[in-house]
Amino acid sequence: MMFDKIITLSLNPAADVTCYVDNFEAGSEHVVQSELYDAAGKAVDVSRVLQSYEIANTALIVAGQDNSRRYFARLKDENVTTRVIYTEGRIRENISIITPDGQQTRLVRKSPKISFRTINELEGVLSEEIKPATLVVVAGVMPDGITDEILCEICAFIKEAGGIIALDTRSATLEIIQRVRPWVVKPNYEELCALVGRELHTLEEMKEAVHELARAGASHVLASLGAEGMIYTDGEHIYKADVPELSEIKSTIGAGDAALAGFIIANDYKYDVKRSVQFAAAFGTASCLIEGTNPPRRISVAMINNQVSVYEI
Repeated sequence: MMFDKIITLSLNPAADVTCYVDNFEAGSEHVVQSELYDAAGKAVDVSRVLQSYEIANTALIVAGQDNSRRYFARLKDENVTTRVIYTEGRIRENISIITPDGQQTRLVRKSPKISFRTINELEGVLSEEIKPATLVVVAGVMPDGITDEILCEICAFIKEAGGIIALDTRSATLEIIQRVRPWVVKPNYEELCALVGRELHTLEEMKEAVHELARAGASHVLASLGAEGMIYTDGEHIYKADVPELSEIKSTIGAGDAALAGFIIANDYKYDVKRSVQFAAAFGTASCLIEGTNPPRRISVAMINNQVSVYEI
């Protein structure tokens, strides 16, 4: 499927602040040796990766206005095209504390509550932006004010306008997938378990789980499994992607977002399904080699892509 336009919809953006310290002990004072600031959130991360590969897209962002200047200045530096709906309050800031041995402590703040007025404004903007064959990436945990019913209504609005949905949110349920029927859904391992309502311990159990999501209405199911790679189904074939072991991991935050972006880029390149899964796995793995939530480097993606093994199971 080819897309005439790509929009990423971020209802819950985040500024990711990464602090590097010599050591970390709860209850103690620590000096931050260096710090990174990234304009992020799952949907925004997808936009950043697409832009780094010169894939045109617009990041549609609902943002608290109180601390937004630095956030949007950062996106401007990366040439990310944005359209913004401002609300009262602040963009949430997530803080990651990383020690030299790679141990990470993460503080995740809450976002502002989305009002009905903002939802109405959002639908007006979507009606202006969406054309037939527009891909809309709906990603990130939903903020207060966006219930399951409202999320389904937003997705129905997108589809009625001719849009196609990529869904990547831990707020999703099996019922939401049945109602939304996305082009692709991209859970991680924990989200996959939550969607099917059970722990998954074996590859056979994971195969059944992704099949269940396909039967629920997802055209493509792309489940990222961390160091174990990725499992994919289109409802007919199931592929497993094995990824190389990394000698050093800088950050795993945003790896799933990079994988989804890689799958979208592969679609733009007209790759077949097997090669698209390989590309997605390479993007997700390569993103672990760079600090913060920055897009993976092209050279890292290319090198890892040659080491990803994809096979039907």
